[in-house]
Amino acid sequence: MKRIYYLTSSLPSVQGISRDLHSVGIGDNRIHVTGGDLAGLQQAHINTAGVLEETDLMHSAFVGAMYGLGLGVLAGFMLAGMDPWGRDLGTETIMGVTVFGICVGAWLGGIRGISSRNHHLVPYLARVEQGKSYLVMVDADDELQADAIERVMQEKHREAQQAGREEHYSPLL
Repeated sequence: MKRIYYLTSSLPSVQGISRDLHSVGIGDNRIHVTGGDLAGLQQAHINTAGVLEETDLMHSAFVGAMYGLGLGVLAGFMLAGMDPWGRDLGTETIMGVTVFGICVGAWLGGIRGISSRNHHLVPYLARVEQGKSYLVMVDADDELQADAIERVMQEKHREAQQAGREEHYSPLL
């Protein structure tokens, strides 16, 4: 998936961008807007960025789960090897401790991530917070869809500045 970032300074511009992207088949699930007057965006029925877009929840939970996987496997093998209760602890113990490690890691990572800004947005949020700007994030499945988005923006919305583009966007990485 590709994500294209645009900065614009007015609510009417955001409304026009949303309307014109809808006309080329880009749905609300692909357009996320943050910054400026959030109440105005909601009143205008613009799809605002939610918790998953604004925070690092997904990324941090994923990283936490990976750490939990490693530590869980290690702890599972250590527990099975030590044989602490005089019973033969085998594969089930290793798998159970590993799953537990993954869950705890994802939970702890999620707690960290929900209180952190999305690392994908950090380069753009400084400009949004300085003034009354809006950050419009548009997702595209492939290059053809990305080209259609860029064509609409160049032809109809020159007031919006393309702030960046991620060729291989993933909320997990």
